[in-house]
This record gives sequence, structure tokens and C-alpha cells, in this order.
Amino acid sequence: MRSLIAATLVAWTASAAAYDPIVLERGWYRVDRFTDGTCLGEVGSNGQFYVITVAGLEPGEEARLLLSNGDMPPIDRVVRADFGGRWRDYYIPFRPNRGEGDLVTLTVRGESCLVPLSFTWHRKKGWEERPPLPGGRGR
Repeated sequence: MRSLIAATLVAWTASAAAYDPIVLERGWYRVDRFTDGTCLGEVGSNGQFYVITVAGLEPGEEARLLLSNGDMPPIDRVVRADFGGRWRDYYIPFRPNRGEGDLVTLTVRGESCLVPLSFTWHRKKGWEERPPLPGGRGR
């Protein structure tokens, strides 16, 4: 019983530590989550901005981020975990003149973790109503 409680606490702590506090405080929602028991990855969003968080890396570990968004050239770069074994970054999906959205897939691969994540996004629309004309007269 004691080991079950300890495992539950470890899983809950890893989950809380991985998820971005700004996302939790501002009521953003999770769009994807991955865990293999050791590593945890999550993507949160407010519908316009996305935050990608990975936990379970070794402190200071370098990992490779590979992110694709439709037909745009993929992002392929090295990222580094902080002293707690976490890496976090924000992403704003955008494809100029190429549709209204797409599937974003990403992988963070290090010596200690392999975290695959994905989410679908849609372009934020402009005004629901026409903006007021200069001078405050409305339409």
C-alpha cells in the first residue's frame, strides 16, 4: 500500500512540475499529454498561443526538438533542460497564406527521454463585427 501511495505522489508531482504554471493560473487547457512513467510532455493552449513542456530529462541535458507544422520547413534545434530536468517553450503556429490551420507534431528526444506530442490548430479569425470607423460613428 505504501508503494502505491508513493507511486501516486511521484506521478502527481511529475505532472504538476511539468505543466506550465502560467497555463494553470490562467485557465488554459491541455491539448496533448504524453507519459511513459519516467518522462512527461504536455502542450497547453489558450487557443492562440501554445506552451510545450517536457519533464524527466537529466538536469542540463541537451535534447533535440523536431517540430513540423503542415508544409512549412520543420524546426530542428537543440534545447537544454533546466536544473530540474524540465524544458519549456512557447509556440505560435502560423502559416502565411496557406490555409486556416494544420496538425503540429513535435518530438523532444534526449538521452533520457523521448517525448512525442501533437495538436491541431486553427487560425484565429479577425473581428466578428466590423470595427468602428474613425471618429466613433460606428458603421
